[in-house]
Amino acid sequence: VRPQRPRTVMQSTMSSVASLARPSAATAHRSRVARPHRRNPRALERRAGRSEGDEASSSRSSDVPNWKRALASSLAAAVAVPLVNLGPAAMPAAAIYNKDLDVPINDPEQALAVVFGVKDSIKNVQDQLVDWKDTCPAPTFPCDLSQALNKTSTRVSGPLARSLPTLSDAYGADPYAVQDIIQSVSTSEAMLKANNARVKVDFDGPAEYLALVDTSITNLLNDLSPDVVEAGRKRYDSCDLSVPPEANGDLECRLARAVFAGARSGGIG
Repeated sequence: VRPQRPRTVMQSTMSSVASLARPSAATAHRSRVARPHRRNPRALERRAGRSEGDEASSSRSSDVPNWKRALASSLAAAVAVPLVNLGPAAMPAAAIYNKDLDVPINDPEQALAVVFGVKDSIKNVQDQLVDWKDTCPAPTFPCDLSQALNKTSTRVSGPLARSLPTLSDAYGADPYAVQDIIQSVSTSEAMLKANNARVKVDFDGPAEYLALVDTSITNLLNDLSPDVVEAGRKRYDSCDLSVPPEANGDLECRLARAVFAGARSGGIG
């Protein structure tokens, strides 16, 4: 008698393979739930109020790498507010520059002058970071790492928050470029906060991001009328640098005096 082939074993094996290849109803349901919903970027753009013909703004935005934009957004969200908690020692400095943080500088000429003060302040922080690479070595980092953070928060972040929106309202500065600048400053603060906590001390990263902020500000100013930019520059240059930085005065002049005097942040700003 001719033996029969073990069909039941083969059928069982094929059935098992098929069951592995075919997801169960529960697995398919979880897959559908876990899959993120993709939004139409054009619809989001229209919802945000941007015009389809805003090619100039899109061109400027494309100059910034996508990974830097994503990093700026994520770290800015992690910081949650533009001014981090700097501790009691920084409160006098914060009072000097940020006591009216919620009050915009409505005079467009003064707002431009403040922006020039911020650009000098950025250069001051960058120089300090470069100096620390040689004078503040690992593993002990024998320097006051809070200074770069305090200066960035009190001389860059706060003044920009008060002045840049005015440039959009008065001179038509690109509001999306303004938002990018503010987010990049928040990212720089997050890096400097990590340095101050000595979680991971990195002098190059914050310096590079502050350079990005400075370049973005320059590009924004280049889009404005040369006459109004020159008027803001003249106002800033007219500040009397012989006055102590802790003395009362307009914000742009206090920034100029603090940088000129090499003032520490904390006590006199």
